[in-house]
This record gives sequence, structure tokens and C-alpha cells, in this order.
Amino acid sequence: MRVPLTSCLVAISMVSVQAQVPDLQPLNQEFMGAITFKMDRHGRLVMDHFDQGQRFRQDLVRIEELDPEAVSYSAEEHGIALKCLPDKAQCFSKEIFKLDVVRLTSRVTLAAPATDPEGARTMLLLRDLIRSAQQVNDQAEAETPGRSLRMNQR
Repeated sequence: MRVPLTSCLVAISMVSVQAQVPDLQPLNQEFMGAITFKMDRHGRLVMDHFDQGQRFRQDLVRIEELDPEAVSYSAEEHGIALKCLPDKAQCFSKEIFKLDVVRLTSRVTLAAPATDPEGARTMLLLRDLIRSAQQVNDQAEAETPGRSLRMNQR
């Protein structure tokens, strides 16, 4: 029995796309609905912030533009600070729904989860997520040819 080539290509591309989607379930479990994490169709991390069941803020960022070493706990804000890499200033898009405003910023703070008030476990999860995304991104860049492989250049 012959399988059409397009069916094989679709199956292969679906597997490769699924392999690149980070596992956000541990973060979603940690925050227990106060903040939800998902990926959008543009490959950005979407962080929806909720208060009393209402979404009040949404942060968007490319994970590979975050600095894993800058993930820290802020005692003053009782939250976990995420920062952009130095060469990726203002990598966050922060939308505050009540004010109907979208701002670009280099830093966002996530409210510390109730189960991890000092944020130690959560910071580990975030650092691991960022490092794995950067590693996947570095591998993809290394595999991309620098010049065209076509024999006949036009």
C-alpha cells in the first residue's frame, strides 16, 4: 500500500512542530489559575493574569529573548521578575485591560504563587523553560544553511 508523499510530509511537520512547543503544564500547575501560560501561533509565550476570575493583564514575549540569569524574586513586589536579554530591550508586550493600554517593557513581575511564596521552585521552572527554548533556538540557527544550496542561481 502506498502512502501519498504529502501525507508523510504533513505527519513529519506536525511532529517537528509539536516537539518545539515547551511544556507549560508545570508552570500552570504552580500558579493554579492566577496566571496561565500558553504559546500563541507566533511562537510567543502568553501569560494571562487573573484576579477574582477576571483577566486583567496579558504579557507576551518570545521565550528566547528572556534572560534566565535575571529571573529573580522581588520582595518589594512579592513576585518573580522576568527581564529581557540586554540586546533585546523591551521584549515584553504588556496589555492592561482596565486601562486599555499596551506597553513595551524590559521587565515584568509575576505574582508569587500561593504554594511557593518565596518563588524558589517557580524561578527554577522559569529558568529551565527559558534555557530549553534558547537551546532549541540555537540548534535551529545552527541547522539553517547560510547560503542557498541551489545549484542554479538566478
